[in-house]
Amino acid sequence: MAGADREARNSYQQTPLQVAVEGGKLETCQQLVDKGAQIENPSDTKTVLHSAAQYGHETIARFLIQQGVTIDKRDEKGRTALDLACELGRKEVARVLLETYEWESLMTPQDVIPLDKHKNPVSMDRNTPFRTLLKKFPDLAVVVMDKCIERNKEEDDETLCIAYNFEFIDDTYMSRVASDDGEGEQLIGYKSPYNSDFKLEKEAQAYSSNYDRIYRNHPLKLMANAEKLSLLSHPLSMALLKYKWNRLGRVMYYSALLIYLIFIISLTEFVRFTKAPYNVEKEEDYYHYSFFDENETCPQINITKPDFFWKLIVQILAICQIGIEFFQLYQRKFAYLTNWENWIDCFIYSTALLTVYDFTECSSTSGVRLNWQWLIAALCIFFGWINLLFMIRKMPRFGIFVVMFVDIVKTFFRFFPVFVLFIIAFSSSFYVILQNRTEFSSIFMSPLKTTVMMIGEFEFAGIFHGDETAHNEKMFGPAHNAVAYALFFAFCIIMTILLMNLLVGLAVDDIKGVQEKAELRRLAMQVDLVLQIEASIHIFITRMKKYPTNRYATYPAGKLHKSGLAGWWSNFRRRFGLNTSSDSDLDQQFDYESEITSELRSNLKLQSNQIQNLQQNIDVMYEKQIRLEALIRNLAKGLEIGIEVEDIDH
Repeated sequence: MAGADREARNSYQQTPLQVAVEGGKLETCQQLVDKGAQIENPSDTKTVLHSAAQYGHETIARFLIQQGVTIDKRDEKGRTALDLACELGRKEVARVLLETYEWESLMTPQDVIPLDKHKNPVSMDRNTPFRTLLKKFPDLAVVVMDKCIERNKEEDDETLCIAYNFEFIDDTYMSRVASDDGEGEQLIGYKSPYNSDFKLEKEAQAYSSNYDRIYRNHPLKLMANAEKLSLLSHPLSMALLKYKWNRLGRVMYYSALLIYLIFIISLTEFVRFTKAPYNVEKEEDYYHYSFFDENETCPQINITKPDFFWKLIVQILAICQIGIEFFQLYQRKFAYLTNWENWIDCFIYSTALLTVYDFTECSSTSGVRLNWQWLIAALCIFFGWINLLFMIRKMPRFGIFVVMFVDIVKTFFRFFPVFVLFIIAFSSSFYVILQNRTEFSSIFMSPLKTTVMMIGEFEFAGIFHGDETAHNEKMFGPAHNAVAYALFFAFCIIMTILLMNLLVGLAVDDIKGVQEKAELRRLAMQVDLVLQIEASIHIFITRMKKYPTNRYATYPAGKLHKSGLAGWWSNFRRRFGLNTSSDSDLDQQFDYESEITSELRSNLKLQSNQIQNLQQNIDVMYEKQIRLEALIRNLAKGLEIGIEVEDIDH
């Protein structure tokens, strides 16, 4: 190599070092660098580190980093070596890059979002290096999350403080600056929107005015969608969930739950104290009275009007909730209409108002509802309590059981086409042969009776041994009886034994599957809850000076150990997410981890260094083997000795 120009370029404007890097020649790269070859040229946008990332040479990438190459330099397309490695699926190269001390410069977003004339961000999903890792290499995202946790002491130290950096997993806000051309403003990702006190700057702004988009694109939501328990259960994710829940989520959720409980209980009490229009007492007799024909006067009825208190509560809360629904419709626009839960809420509150409103003078004086009011009251009560079930589903402690029920319902509907064919087959046959029975006398009543029979209500004696003196109860001969008995016996075997056991088996499998992923589902539901709460009140969050932050600290060893009634109360608060102290699930997790974390970290670091050295030695040996094989072939060719290719090639 003496006298050779180490910076000479070929027809592709590549230096010898760039060619060696692309070819994966580690020893050649080492020799070139030892002889003074430049690792990077300021005029080159694509560095040798980009080439190593492009071709997946992790050992060369590690060597270049050790030689001081700039790891966050961008090519002509604005990509770093990490971006290129993720794009091309070079996982080990990405790992090498993230293990450096300058990893934060690789993870800093460089996106720019312009603002329109109303200072609203242009609608787009934010794509950051951390989101790319979540999609491409989730296990490498864990490496980044580990680096976002700092400890000031050893695990067993009483003054241990654990600091969490949420910069990469909670990046809703961006800094607002003037545009490069001086016209208008833009949001930039490379400048932190938080000040030195880790609080949101006044000029900070969410990267999208559509908070449904922010909710779907939030890193925590992406972790939940990918069903990565290792990411959701990571201490950094747990700390962020704990912070959001304690500072805002628990107050909003339990307040909404309490208000809804008051509403649905008041509506239930109002209906309970209201007489049905077909069950009104007059002169010690009950009679059916239709309000469709009477709008002016009431008959003399013996009835006590229900307490006005329940009616007033229902009216106030329903009107307030409808106002909230309209506000959400204004904020979320079309996205609001795509959520079926919003439709149920609107139905419940509107029908509740229709139920308690007095449309006639008779209803006002007696409290008795119109017929159609009574019917919608039944639907309103049903959907009202079912909606409470879905609200409880968002509570991590109890929501898992609602998830089990929903999964079973989904499985049943997948099985329903097979199920309904059996129902149609037997109900049609029973209708044909047992029309003399009232319950099978109609083509519409027969399927209903057949379905009821599946749960054990056969009424065998009533069907086959009814009043034989009445014409409509008679069977029509031995042949008729034989066919009827055969169909009934087949129904008992197929529908009540085989089919019902099949449904039970499917339900058991679903429950088992949910239990196996119970922890994942619990964390995913908590993620949904806190992010949906933020999305629903996002307009107030930026005005809350103490809420948005990118740092959080906890003191696991400094908590108080309580006993007796105080301990029971603390445990109760922790279970229902009411505890704001460090005595939480997160701190319990650190209590468990502290016994083994230090030893694991030291062992893993030692093993990692040993593996890196071993990999470098293997690469050097492999390159020497290739050169030796080439030398042997040339020697054999000169001596005219034939060598089988398979003897050398591997």
